[in-house]
Amino acid sequence: MPQDDNLLNDAKNSHLSQTLRARLQKCYEFGNQKMQAGEFDYANEMFSQCYTNAPSNLIYLQSFVANLRMKYGNNKKGAGFAKLKGGAARSQMKVAETRSKHEDVIKAGAELLKLNPWDAGVFFSMGKASLGLGYDETGLALLKHAVDCDPTNVEVNRYATNELAERNLFDDAIACCQRILNVKPNDHEASSMMKDLLLQKTMQHMERKKTAAEKEAALNAENHISEEDAFEKKLAKTPDDHDLWDDYIRFFNMRGNRRREEDTIRRALKYFPEDKNLQLRYDDVRRERAKLDLDQAQELYKKNPTDAAKAKVVAAKKGFDEATLALIHRKLEANPNSTAVHFEYGQFLVAHGQFREAIGELQKAQQDESLKAVCFLAIAQCFEKIKQYKLALTHYEKSIEAFGKNLGSEQGKSALYGGALLAAGLRLYKKAEGMLERLAAIDFSYKNVAPLLDKLAEKLNNSSQE
Repeated sequence: MPQDDNLLNDAKNSHLSQTLRARLQKCYEFGNQKMQAGEFDYANEMFSQCYTNAPSNLIYLQSFVANLRMKYGNNKKGAGFAKLKGGAARSQMKVAETRSKHEDVIKAGAELLKLNPWDAGVFFSMGKASLGLGYDETGLALLKHAVDCDPTNVEVNRYATNELAERNLFDDAIACCQRILNVKPNDHEASSMMKDLLLQKTMQHMERKKTAAEKEAALNAENHISEEDAFEKKLAKTPDDHDLWDDYIRFFNMRGNRRREEDTIRRALKYFPEDKNLQLRYDDVRRERAKLDLDQAQELYKKNPTDAAKAKVVAAKKGFDEATLALIHRKLEANPNSTAVHFEYGQFLVAHGQFREAIGELQKAQQDESLKAVCFLAIAQCFEKIKQYKLALTHYEKSIEAFGKNLGSEQGKSALYGGALLAAGLRLYKKAEGMLERLAAIDFSYKNVAPLLDKLAEKLNNSSQE
């Protein structure tokens, strides 16, 4: 049998004499032989000596438990009348727990496990005692046995969650926390802990990635390998590594190289053609690159306004519009109920003179309370463009009402002004005057409010004389 390096090198067992260490090692080897021969009682005597003399040794603990479970044929309940037979040992363990005598808890617990190596309560008590003594490995192993034996026990899972999280073992802690939520879905403490654990896990992952990246960058610099070449080399070996593609895309994004970013996303999509996030990122970058092309073309036209330069602006504008529309459609495909995207689409259609189509999108967006006022205003302007004047006025009024306290905003003032002009055009002079008076009270210098009020007063005066 191999030497028990865990025992020989464990600082927690430094108090053991060399003679005792050697004796326990022989017991362990002899116990393994007897267990393999099916002599479980004899093996138990050996493993019991090993574990109770060196309770921080994980190998001894696991062998002790494994042998007992084999003895009982893995029946999940141990000896018959185990609770009655272990009454004295259980009382000793409870007294020891009350007095924080951790060594005595472990010894009494070991006696109880001999009767039932699936007793979750005993494993829980022994786990807490081991952790109290600083025996992290065996303490966490005992807690795992407790959870495995009684996975729905909220107290055990909560305690295990905290201990595992304290040691940055986030995956195991999250699993324990999830078991609590499976039993008690509305457990606020567990819900809060779960959010915290997920955040800590993400931060740990990012920190590890950062450390690994720094080490790799240093090594690449030493070997005169560029970061781009290093990415390509790794992707040649593992082209289906999604995280690696994400890092490579981010590499170009951070450097503002939109063309290479777009090209890299396109390459990644060959391996992940159904990835919605990648598809969205591709359309987003494509639109951003098209905007840069448009800005550049417009700048060149300002400097040299030739027909050729103007044609480039027109072509760049067409490319930008196509990219914008593709991105909007992709967003709606991903989230068809997004009011913000419907509003964005509505604005795009208005800008391109498609007023009837725009009304439908804006009506979908108006379900969002935060967009209601601006949607009503935009719909009013669309109805006015298609000469549906009564509907336009109704929506101007809805917009004014929806703006409420925000009528002083530019859009609020625009609603009052647009509604007043339309009402005046429909010869609804009193309504028009009311809107302009509200606008004048907010901003008397707004456009031509003052002369318009004078004209309306004249119109109202003439109509009353007729």
